[in-house]
Amino acid sequence: MQRFVPHRLASLPQRTARRAFTLIEVLLVIVIIGMLATVLVVTIGGQQEGAAIDTTKVLVQKVSGGVTQYQLAMGRLPTEADGGLNALINRPSDEEAAEKWRGPYASTSDLKDAWGNELKYEALEASEAIGGVKFKVWSVGPDQQDNTEDDIGNWDKNAQS
Repeated sequence: MQRFVPHRLASLPQRTARRAFTLIEVLLVIVIIGMLATVLVVTIGGQQEGAAIDTTKVLVQKVSGGVTQYQLAMGRLPTEADGGLNALINRPSDEEAAEKWRGPYASTSDLKDAWGNELKYEALEASEAIGGVKFKVWSVGPDQQDNTEDDIGNWDKNAQS
């Protein structure tokens, strides 16, 4: 026995059962993705800060080597009158000093730390030498404030004068 289907009903599209995501399911997925992204950003951010510190430590040692090379060539450490660390880059205008100068001992980019701050320099008196170091080259570090625990220098902070 066949059922009689009126012509009008036969032409209507058949409804098929479709399964859709509910609003709660979509929101839950968004929250999970957000939490994963947060963990990733925090992890990568910490690694980038560590890389910036390591880069600056290497840079401070490189510039310290440049100061030592300058001292060997010129017979003295750079002074404020010479321009401090800029004496590593710029040939002296004095003809006698210019003959001794074998630089440049650093590049302009070497004089800035990973946070874009100028490296600091100080020539020490013999009585102020720290563990045999006669000059200080340092970065103010991640907090960008001088004389704080995170400063990065070429001397052992635990050494006594």
